[in-house]
Amino acid sequence: MNLFDELNEPQRQACLATDGPVLVLAGAGSGKTRTLTYRIAHLIQNQGVHPGQILAFTFTNKAAREMKNRISVLVGPDSRFMWIGTFHSVAVRILRENIRHLGYDDRFVVYDTDDTRSLLKDIVREFNWDEKEWPPSLFQTAISRAKNKFQGPKQWTDTSFFGERVRQVYERYQKRLKDLNALDFDDLIFQTVALLDTHPEVKAQYQRRFRHVLVDEYQDTNLAQYQMVRHLVGPEGNLCAVGDDDQSIYGWRGADMRNILEFQRDFPGATIVRLEENYRSTQVILDAANAVVRNNRERLGKELWTEKKNGEKIRVYRAPDEESEAWYAAEVIHEAVRHGHKLSDCAILYRTNAQSRAFEMAMSRAGITYRLVGGKRFYERKEVKDVLAYLRVVFNPADDMSLLRIINYPRRGIGDVAQRRLREYALDQGVSLAGALAAAGNIEGLSAQARRASLELSELLRSFQAQDGQSLADRVRHIAEASHIMTQLRQERTREADDRLENIGELISEAKRFEDEQGTPDLGEFLGWVALVSDWDETDEDAGGVWLMTVHSAKGLEFPVVIVAGLEEGVFPHMRSMDEGTVEEERRLMYVALTRAQEELYVTYAETRTILGRTTANPVSRFIKEIPEELVAKSQRIAPPDRALSGANRTVEGLALGEKVRHPRFGWGTIVAVRGDGDDTEVTIAFPGGGVRSFLAKFAQLTREETGA
Repeated sequence: MNLFDELNEPQRQACLATDGPVLVLAGAGSGKTRTLTYRIAHLIQNQGVHPGQILAFTFTNKAAREMKNRISVLVGPDSRFMWIGTFHSVAVRILRENIRHLGYDDRFVVYDTDDTRSLLKDIVREFNWDEKEWPPSLFQTAISRAKNKFQGPKQWTDTSFFGERVRQVYERYQKRLKDLNALDFDDLIFQTVALLDTHPEVKAQYQRRFRHVLVDEYQDTNLAQYQMVRHLVGPEGNLCAVGDDDQSIYGWRGADMRNILEFQRDFPGATIVRLEENYRSTQVILDAANAVVRNNRERLGKELWTEKKNGEKIRVYRAPDEESEAWYAAEVIHEAVRHGHKLSDCAILYRTNAQSRAFEMAMSRAGITYRLVGGKRFYERKEVKDVLAYLRVVFNPADDMSLLRIINYPRRGIGDVAQRRLREYALDQGVSLAGALAAAGNIEGLSAQARRASLELSELLRSFQAQDGQSLADRVRHIAEASHIMTQLRQERTREADDRLENIGELISEAKRFEDEQGTPDLGEFLGWVALVSDWDETDEDAGGVWLMTVHSAKGLEFPVVIVAGLEEGVFPHMRSMDEGTVEEERRLMYVALTRAQEELYVTYAETRTILGRTTANPVSRFIKEIPEELVAKSQRIAPPDRALSGANRTVEGLALGEKVRHPRFGWGTIVAVRGDGDDTEVTIAFPGGGVRSFLAKFAQLTREETGA
């Protein structure tokens, strides 16, 4: 078989340009992986290059496995001699062979995130610094960023008070790692570059070994990875970098887009090949993506096209609020299924994980199975469960399980020994754990610190209980702030902490929506409702369903039907990214979102959105305005059902034992118990194959058998 029969002309050019540096600008859906694997096969089969002389970098282990398998099919078992792997896995192999040059033993261990955090925690304690004010995660992030920029402690330049503390910790941390004969994850590349930089004989050895170096997703490389590539490419300059500057979306984690933009400066005489034929999307979708990303200044330029001419217009939907937006998505999915699509053909993409809550709710209420990618379901997220635990203890001081969750979170000096003593006292005296906290001054065996912290927590919880007259959103906000959960997250100064803060903000907004729709600030009713919707969320992850994910998580994926949500200024583009440089990355993210769609594309935004319990009107995103009008079909607004559906309310009265009812999540079941009356009616239903479950009837959306619904 001729290797090139299945390739288009630019793909063939990328395979045949084997002398000197080559940059392959591979647009979304343009057959990048096929081109890369066929280039390697051409080197082995037609150019006589031994597989052991080829080094290929990928960004994920999955991509490395896929490439190995594809090449094995093309060239046979000799492919096993190639070096194909992530930057980190290649670095480990190089260090195992040579790390003695850096004063380490070759039996070094690699510390994971938890190991690193534990070591940093010890160092913070050695400096006698307040761990709340200087959390280990703060130093972990700063040190990781420094290593990705190839900055050791001696190259650290921040002389501010904060910067000086980072330098002190960084210096001691590196010494401790070396004493332990350990490397952290970032060290793998950092130390490999240091090795190649300071030992030219080692660098020359690997340059002789690897006649050809290939890098996938070159736009995602950081400075340390770039340096590693530069050191491993020999004098002939046989480097093939494959990437897409328009899909560079990881600047926030250290990726340096200049690596791809300045490729020709770094490697003079480089050949540039553009893969612009798209095999995924319709021309309408590609025209929209091209039009949006064309507004960026920092790009090398290309225009995607396809032989799939025309296609359906993009539907842009303006929703009154985020609840209506999510309900519209459910309607779109119902319609797609009615026209023959599977649920797994559909994806809802959003900018941040905090936005998933509305879509999770809408899917559950509509009886649509969904799969959440790249994050936990909203009510399973740690920060949400932590705030809810405080709320449960405030509502029910006898809830020992919830109190145990937050008794020492944020850290306040009630450690395991103190907790055990408090529980023993509660058991002996027949009181709740909250009662033991209040009596801490009289409990023997508690340290002075634990006694003081217990009494302070008891007083804090009492102060929360005294705020019964506040609005629900204000109450949740105050508890999240006064408990110092939000303070601690702000001090971490990491993107992950920012995401957690957004999730707490979404919980506050949910409390406001609940109070607005139900007309009550009752904390108990809110907690009961949360328990119910959390129960709905218990879907089978393997059962197939609509995909819910951030745009970052969607990179590399494709779906016949895509809904891109939250297109408002401050949401997408995100409020953290409003200066010109970072807005360009947000626009690239929009480009990635649009090019996930194969056949149908929906773009939605909300006229108002509730953030941190406050409803605001955000302008429509500039990215929607950048889509040419001739590509757009406007969608009609669809009103969402009330949170407690009228059909559900009709079923509350007169529910009887033995009656058959239908639940939107668990299907048909038989009522086996009814307790309470009016709004407090609780029904217990036995579902065939689904167990026995209890619900507040007014929220359960039950329909009777005779309705046929």
